Amino acid sequence: MLIKITAIILAGGRSSRMGQNKALLPVGGVPVIERLIRELEEVAAEILIAGGSQPEAYNHLGKDVISDVFPGLGPLAGLHAGLQAASTSWSLTVACDMPFANRDVFQWLAERALLAEEGQKRDTVSGEAGSALEAVIPIVQGQVQPLLASYRRSVLPGLERELQAGNLKLTRWTEALRAEYVNGFALAAAAGMPQERIPFNMNRPGDYRQALDWLDASTDKGKH
Repeated sequence: MLIKITAIILAGGRSSRMGQNKALLPVGGVPVIERLIRELEEVAAEILIAGGSQPEAYNHLGKDVISDVFPGLGPLAGLHAGLQAASTSWSLTVACDMPFANRDVFQWLAERALLAEEGQKRDTVSGEAGSALEAVIPIVQGQVQPLLASYRRSVLPGLERELQAGNLKLTRWTEALRAEYVNGFALAAAAGMPQERIPFNMNRPGDYRQALDWLDASTDKGKH
């Protein structure tokens, strides 16, 4: 059963360090963004692609592609566009170059978000409503992972203010949110893989080679 949550794939970057569109690089014979879509289709009721200034690159994927309202302002602008277009209270986000993020990771993050939503509703009914949780963000090996997280749609006004002010650092924005920071060990247990691979992203050709090496090693291990 799909979860009532929107998945936003952030795919609007210029891939300048990679030299080609990293979302379309094949890993295991399948473009990374298609791998992510396959995994997300098992979890999320809605999938959006935040395509930045190149939405036409993803029209063949059969998903709604969203253009930035604030073009050229990086992943914060992609997140804003996706959250604005989402039809659900909570959205799950993932960068288009994270080849090892899988359905178990997405399921876990989505369920944490829905638990927060249900808790808020119970508190409202009982008259004990406090400040609602706005985000669920992993910390993997000491690094905050704002591109692999869940966000409540109510963060949009603050996010828009940051964009208008030219404050484009994701972690600066997330520090102001009412967030639950989740340990990478818990996420790794859910995903069934070493925690460092979960948010691994391919910015440079060397990162791409590393991803292929890890995948080959996993495939060889599975044969024995």
